[in-house]
Amino acid sequence: MDTNYWTRSPLSRRTVMRGAGLGAAGLAAAALVGCGGDDDDGTPTAGSGGLAGATAPPTVTQGTTDGGTPVPADQVRIPPGLYNGPVGPSAAELNPAVNAKPGGVLLGRYLDPPRMDLARTLSCTIYHTLNYTSNKLTRAQVGANADPFRINIEPDLAESWEVSDDGMKHTFNLHQGVKFHNKAPVDGREFTSQDVIKTVEMYSAGSQADVFSMVTSVDAPDDYTVVFNLDQPLTDFPLNLGAWSFIYPAELVDDEELRQNQSIGTGPFVQDDWVRNESSTFSRHPDYYEEGLPYLDGVIAFVQDDLSAQRSGFNTSNYFHLEGRDQADLEDVFNESSDTMVSSAAPVSRGANVNGFQFQMTNPTYQDDRVRRAISLASDRNEFDLARYNGDNANPEGAYSQSPLPWPLLFETYPTGAVNGQWYQYDAAEASKMMQAAGFTADSPLTAECISWYNRTEFAQIAIPGINQSLPEVDITFREVDNPTHVTLMSDRNFDEMIGFLWGPPGYSMDQWLFPFYHSAGSLNYGSINDATLDDLLVKQRAETNADAQRDLWMQISDHVHDMVYQMWYPVGFQRAVWHNYVLNYRGHGWAGTWGCYSSEQARSIWLDEGAPMRS
Repeated sequence: MDTNYWTRSPLSRRTVMRGAGLGAAGLAAAALVGCGGDDDDGTPTAGSGGLAGATAPPTVTQGTTDGGTPVPADQVRIPPGLYNGPVGPSAAELNPAVNAKPGGVLLGRYLDPPRMDLARTLSCTIYHTLNYTSNKLTRAQVGANADPFRINIEPDLAESWEVSDDGMKHTFNLHQGVKFHNKAPVDGREFTSQDVIKTVEMYSAGSQADVFSMVTSVDAPDDYTVVFNLDQPLTDFPLNLGAWSFIYPAELVDDEELRQNQSIGTGPFVQDDWVRNESSTFSRHPDYYEEGLPYLDGVIAFVQDDLSAQRSGFNTSNYFHLEGRDQADLEDVFNESSDTMVSSAAPVSRGANVNGFQFQMTNPTYQDDRVRRAISLASDRNEFDLARYNGDNANPEGAYSQSPLPWPLLFETYPTGAVNGQWYQYDAAEASKMMQAAGFTADSPLTAECISWYNRTEFAQIAIPGINQSLPEVDITFREVDNPTHVTLMSDRNFDEMIGFLWGPPGYSMDQWLFPFYHSAGSLNYGSINDATLDDLLVKQRAETNADAQRDLWMQISDHVHDMVYQMWYPVGFQRAVWHNYVLNYRGHGWAGTWGCYSSEQARSIWLDEGAPMRS
């Protein structure tokens, strides 16, 4: 890569530890030690260096309003600045229906997908595109008026739904008159219940087999009603459908070849062009079912991996968004875009996504738990957090390594490294003893290869060199591959030793973070885990209807997967969403993710303020 962020002068340990309490601050106080001090009442103030706008956004009542008149021009945008914690809505964003300005094309970045078939590969690269072109039965609430840390769902293609008292029958009432894009082979026809049934059949035989594994039958009493019958209670089923299950037209379900190369749906935008490894272009769907939406005329998503080019593109308004790497990075960007830049910094609340790697459990070497645990013990995660995130997770109890289980569903406050268990506490001497007991020595080390595109710089420059330096009984090399290759190797389970894991689009329920990836028969069990104890816990948590008992099962699962070290996780930096304030109704989301991955569905309700330097 052309840009190396690891050459940046790191914060001193004293500076990092001054903010050690942040690790346990929790949602209520997810503020950073950042660009300024605090007043006595706890309100952040602008710091030195002219970081105007570092105070909290204007106080407005959360929630959209009906009717009304457009707000004055000075209440439309969020004032520029670096904000501690989530950024609430501006007065204009409270009421998009009244304040939105239609028109314009939004320019952003994305990751090039290997294909358009989400039934084959569950990846954010495909998910990003389908957020423009397709809909689900239910969807997450995202944007300026959403809860920034948790997932709440709302109607999408289903205008309403009912769940039976026993939780085993889920009836979805579909919007009528919804039109597919006016492209062959659907040619603008009406969406019906048969499209849902065909899509569910496709997913059930592919990447989402686990989402629908408890479904015994799907009935369509008429064109606008779909009934799912389950073999067990699962009250979160509508929540699960809102995460991954975009609805395909029946014609694409039947045409697997076409499904690889075209994205056609009922969504707010039509895919006009896809140039592999370069860009995708989308235009407004003129017959979109939500009245008045989308506000934008189109979206262009560019592939751009170089960090310097990303930043330059943001400063020149060729990309509306950016993801800041650390607080110092935000301050550098702000110095160049202080007139329009807004950023928010807060802990990520979803489970692990790409912050580590997994072992291939069909390989006899990694069936020896001493090997997996030793490699984990040889990873100094506190130093990783300092080197990678300038100490976002620094804490006297150790830096928290984000597991796949979303921490807000397990803990009241943001966790520390103590919850990760004994194999996550750095101990190089003990790691050497364990490797020697497993038959490896410094003269005859375990030689292995770790493959990844995700976290490639972190692996190549921090994690893998750190393990090799601490543990002479191993010699791990790193091989970088491109994104489509990584996704394909992993989804086909075609790797021999270690691969950077990709947990897929964020699950909206705990079960979606667990069952598909850990159950021995799970369709997304890329590491080929076969653990009877874990299987039993996974089945039990699915069937449990008592919230306290279910949470206890989740804690048992968390303890077990940390103890077995089927994957190795590392600390995650706070999310630092950056955008130009002339882009209205966009927010990074602690669970649903960033624009590049998962939260691009906000495009349907984003608008551009007057004077926005965007392409028309």
